[in-house]
Amino acid sequence: MTAEEIMTLGDVGQELTLLEKNQSPLSEAGINKAIDFYLGEHPIKRDPNLKDEWIKEKHIDPQTNAVTWVNRKQTHTKLCLPYAQQIVMTASAFLIGKGLNLVFHSDEQKDIDSYATFTDYWDKSNFISELRQASDISKIETRAALFFFVDTDNKTKKSKVKVKLLCKKTGYNIWRHKDENEKMDAVVINYKRDKIVDGSLVQGVDTTEIYMKDRWYRYEGYILQDGFPKNNPAGISKILIAYFEQDFPEFWFVMPLISKQDYARSQHSDVNVKIGNPGLVVNGKLKTKPLMNEAVPIYEITPAESSLGDTKTSTADMKYLEMKGAPESVELEMTNNERDIYRFTYPDLYALIEKSISGNLSSKSITLMFTHVFAKIAEQRSEWDEMIKRCISIFKEIVAAISGDGNIRNLNIEFTYNSILPSSTDDLITMLATAVGANITTHERAASQLDFNDSETIKKIKDLYDVVQKAAAENPQIVKPKNKNVPNPSGVNGN
Repeated sequence: MTAEEIMTLGDVGQELTLLEKNQSPLSEAGINKAIDFYLGEHPIKRDPNLKDEWIKEKHIDPQTNAVTWVNRKQTHTKLCLPYAQQIVMTASAFLIGKGLNLVFHSDEQKDIDSYATFTDYWDKSNFISELRQASDISKIETRAALFFFVDTDNKTKKSKVKVKLLCKKTGYNIWRHKDENEKMDAVVINYKRDKIVDGSLVQGVDTTEIYMKDRWYRYEGYILQDGFPKNNPAGISKILIAYFEQDFPEFWFVMPLISKQDYARSQHSDVNVKIGNPGLVVNGKLKTKPLMNEAVPIYEITPAESSLGDTKTSTADMKYLEMKGAPESVELEMTNNERDIYRFTYPDLYALIEKSISGNLSSKSITLMFTHVFAKIAEQRSEWDEMIKRCISIFKEIVAAISGDGNIRNLNIEFTYNSILPSSTDDLITMLATAVGANITTHERAASQLDFNDSETIKKIKDLYDVVQKAAAENPQIVKPKNKNVPNPSGVNGN
């Protein structure tokens, strides 16, 4: 059904239920879980093995031998590392960190004058800064919307086009409805607002607004407010909202790995703090199998006889005794997990910068890391292209209405991403050919990422791949054998 058909039902409950369709597969609970995880609320904080506990300690006065008991809080380290934040920040930086470049196609003086008017409003708006925030939010909450409106100064009477970010972080629940042709025909916004009734302040009024291409509605609960629906400003026949949505948060599929990494680090930290020396050796006889407590083994031993011939025996509670080499295994576990986290998302830019400065990273390694990013960003841009085109279209519609220059609607304005990634054709083909040669992707898929997807491009990538394969076949002695014991060959821990 279309939004127009739904709004004729007369039952607000049914209308809202039908308009809530076509959302991303992530439920409201899943979105809240992703937000909490992004903010550092990892499962490690609720792990019963790492709970803080109160311990009674016995104190004996050396002079009076009086016994007192003191409660001491035994804390356990719970390190939550900002992997989710790094992944989102890196993804947004590669996508639109440097903004956009507008591209104008026309040599007609009339169009040039109209474009000058458009760019004047564009440059004075806050669109790019809000777009960057929308990129971050959509990668966390999966949904974000940019609401376009006109801001007029009461004194100067000059108008500006402004943009407002709508998301859960700013107090808005948002969703869209699409018609049978998958075209957005309505946006629903639910939020709490304050208002004055008979001179008294009423707070937290449940408000729902439904925006369509020519009008919008406002409900309090299920009651349509007086004066609604309201028509769009004169000359505007678009929904003045750009809606961004992706299926899952950027870090969703590596959340278990991040939690495991945090747990390993916390365990490693606890061990080092409590025993000081992970290689501690005790001269004694184990009485029982080690018990597990506080995520580390506890050993009970029978002490060896003293040099004075004392044959008395007793048990000693050797807490936190780790077998030699255990911390190294924990470190290896962390290294493997970290590799997987970035393998499935984006490279660790901090590590990349550090290795580049120290000279421990070859240019080919850097190329491979950025090739991995390019493939992911290319896929994201295929989705973002349409949304940014919609933003430009909305902007043209508003500027045409408030400036009185209807020709602005007809301008052919495109854009390019002002990216730090390679922009030249040769660099892109070289990068993708390297990815194909390293078995990161196929030559068909590499070619599909290019916007000049002609037969010549595909052939060039295929030829470069064939050269690599031929050289490997003719010179087997120089081909590095595959290390079957390399960590995580299939993306999971172990061989």
